[in-house]
Amino acid sequence: MPATPELLVSSYTEEGSGSGPGIRRYALAADATIGPLLAQSSGVSNPSFLAVGAGKLFAVEEGANGSVAALDPETLGFLGRAWSGGADPCHLMVVGESVVAANYSSGTAAVIPVAGWGSATPTPSVLLSNPGSGPVSGRQDSSHAHQVTATPWGTVLVADLGADRVDEYSLVDGSYQRQGSAVLPPGTGPRHVAIRGEHLLVAGELDGFLHVLRRTVEGDGHRWQWRCRTPLAATAEAIESAEQFYPSHIQLSADATTLYATVRGPNTLVALEVTNLDTDPVPVFRTEVPTGGNWPRHFAVGHGKIYVANQLSDTVTVFDVDADGLPGAEAVQTLDFGSPACILLA
Repeated sequence: MPATPELLVSSYTEEGSGSGPGIRRYALAADATIGPLLAQSSGVSNPSFLAVGAGKLFAVEEGANGSVAALDPETLGFLGRAWSGGADPCHLMVVGESVVAANYSSGTAAVIPVAGWGSATPTPSVLLSNPGSGPVSGRQDSSHAHQVTATPWGTVLVADLGADRVDEYSLVDGSYQRQGSAVLPPGTGPRHVAIRGEHLLVAGELDGFLHVLRRTVEGDGHRWQWRCRTPLAATAEAIESAEQFYPSHIQLSADATTLYATVRGPNTLVALEVTNLDTDPVPVFRTEVPTGGNWPRHFAVGHGKIYVANQLSDTVTVFDVDADGLPGAEAVQTLDFGSPACILLA
C-alpha cells in the first residue's frame, strides 16, 4: 500500500472503443479528492479493468484477440503480456497464484499463473467454460462472461450475462472444477455481483433489477436459492419508461449496510439499504443522484468518497458520502479523463 492514498484510472484507447490515455495513477488530496498525476502507462491497449496482486498491476486488454498485461504498480511500466484465451476480456482479479479473467465475447474465463511474467510469456493454464444462452436476442445468443469474483469460502464465481447464471468453481487437485450455478430468471443478464454474508447480490444488466440469492449449505456443498428482485431505481416504472437502462457496477459499503450501483442510460448512482437481508430479503431504496456524466461504467468507494468513471462524457466525478452512507446530490469534483473504464483505489 502506498504511504498516501492513490487512485488508478484506466480507459479505452483504441479507435472505435475510446480515446483515453491508457492507465494513470493519481495522488489523493487531504480531502480525498483527486490530486496530482503521478504516473501514466504506455504500451497497453483498451485496459478496461484493473486488479492488483503478487506485486503487479494487471489489466485486461479488451479486443478480438484478448490479452492480459502486467505492469509495475508504481511506475506503470510494462512487464509482460499473456493471451486471455478468448475475445474481449472485460474483468479480472488475482485469486491465489492465478489471474482469472472473464472473456466476454467468448464466454470463458482464463486462469493464468501470476508467475512467469517478463522473460517468459505465461499462457492460460485452463479455460473455464459452461456454454449457455438466454431469451434476449442479440445479447444472450451465447455465453458472455462478465465478471469473476472470489468468495470467502474459497471458490470463484463467473457471472454469465448471456446464460442468466453465476457459475461457481472450486480448486480441486490443482485445477478449477464447476461445483454448480446460481440461476437467475430468464432475461436477467447478470453483469456484476457482490457478496454479503450468505447472500449473493446480482446486478441484471438486461432487466435493470438487483437480484438477491441465498446460499444454503447442504452436506459438503451448498446451493443457491433465488429470493427476490428489486429495481435499481425508485420504482419499476422508471425502468419500463427509460429508453436505456443498463446497470453496470455494484459495490457494498465498508460496513456492508449499503449497496451502491451505477446505471447507464439515466446515468444515476443508486444507494440501497441491505442491512436486514436475513429477515427481509428485499433491499430498501434510499436515494439516487445523477453521476454528473454520461454512461457510468464503473466506480470505487473509499475515503468517504465515491469515484465514478463516466465513459462517454470523458469524465471522472467524485461524490461525498455522508454519515448515513448516502452520496451527495452533486459531484464535488469533475476530472477530465478520456473514455474512463475502471477505477481502483490503492
